[in-house]
Amino acid sequence: MKRAAIFAAILLAGCAASPQVATAPPGECRAEVERLSALLVAETAERQRVTRAAARREETLRRQLNAMKAIERGILEREDRVRSETR
Repeated sequence: MKRAAIFAAILLAGCAASPQVATAPPGECRAEVERLSALLVAETAERQRVTRAAARREETLRRQLNAMKAIERGILEREDRVRSETR
């Protein structure tokens, strides 16, 4: 996304720095700005999708870890009971 923003700034600076801009119609760079805007929207949507997927994966792993800890606690409690019963 940074790359797209930098690219957009360079292109827009090129349009603004062009000597023809003073005589060019106001919307000369409009198509490029719209294309870059669409690209930025697409990249933002993709980043949000990836972030949500990572959050879901993290939550799934957290649940699995908690389940494994519960199983471990159960095993340790059972071992303690068996040890105390044999004494």
